Amino acid sequence: MPDINVKPVSESGIEMKADGTTIIFSGSINHPRPQMFMEPFIEDVHNSIVDNKIKEVDLDITDLRFLNSSGIREIVDWVLKMSKLPEDSKYKINFVCSREHKWQESSISTLIYLNQNYTNKVMKD
Repeated sequence: MPDINVKPVSESGIEMKADGTTIIFSGSINHPRPQMFMEPFIEDVHNSIVDNKIKEVDLDITDLRFLNSSGIREIVDWVLKMSKLPEDSKYKINFVCSREHKWQESSISTLIYLNQNYTNKVMKD
């Protein structure tokens, strides 16, 4: 299976990178305008997934301590963008969450409802 090939981002206390077909967000996103660095990264990830015909990816946020509402909006936009793809280009996003960070369970559970056929939440201890 092809890998997601994107340039890692380290900005304002957050690190975003891809490892195989896993996208990893770690740190804390409380920047007032995270779209400045999240949007281009997510766009590159999305394009790499579609171009490489990858059908399933993991978004590992187990080490993401905080994500403000503007950061959540960037992930919402990603799910909506994927949802608008033709059926044969859509891919599944598994949100890998940690029970340690309480915000993840509630926020990601709500986000899953945007597209229940192509999103999933996986809780890790």
